[in-house]
Amino acid sequence: MTVLSDIRHHPKDLTLAAYAAGQLDEARSVVIAAHLRLCAKCRLAVADFEAVGGACLETVEPAAMSDSALDSFWLRAGKQEAAPAPASILAANDFALDAAHPLARYLKEGVDAIAWKNVAPGLAQHVIPADGYRPGVLRLLKISPGVRIPKHTHGDEELTLILRGSYTDEVGEFRHGDLADLDEDVLHAPLATGDQPCICLIATSAPLRFRSIVGRIVQPFIGL
Repeated sequence: MTVLSDIRHHPKDLTLAAYAAGQLDEARSVVIAAHLRLCAKCRLAVADFEAVGGACLETVEPAAMSDSALDSFWLRAGKQEAAPAPASILAANDFALDAAHPLARYLKEGVDAIAWKNVAPGLAQHVIPADGYRPGVLRLLKISPGVRIPKHTHGDEELTLILRGSYTDEVGEFRHGDLADLDEDVLHAPLATGDQPCICLIATSAPLRFRSIVGRIVQPFIGL
């Protein structure tokens, strides 16, 4: 397991606690899981939250279930399909995808096979199906060096994990392994830095809110 020692930006404690409790949607869970593969500090924090949750469960008095409880569960769950064979934790890549193996089940052929969709000059994305049981959008975003995303806030929470390259914004500099845990209070305009494209794994639960009129006009076409 690859561990980065210079990660400077981490998820909020509330986000890690929600992940430990299974309260995040699939999109955000994938981003957090990918970050945990790289960050020993956050893995330890999640383990602590899980321990606290386990201790709380031990204090709960058991409740008897009705004779029809199991039948009711299957009725609500519907027909269950056999789970597919687990994907390998390794995948062909050029940005250490094996170190963030939660993505392997979504990108079985690796990053080189991604069908990037150009949404603006120097900006491309790949939306990853992550339906889950709560709504959320999971995407990879590729920003060419020197390209800036127009200034925006967020309709809800957004998690952004840097997989390759770097960007800088009003919050700071983000590099491989750094995670931006943002909400509607953060106004920023990320600028890709360095000499290679910045590839980010992003989970959003609502569209971005662009401040400029140009951003608002093109938003329906670029799908951000």
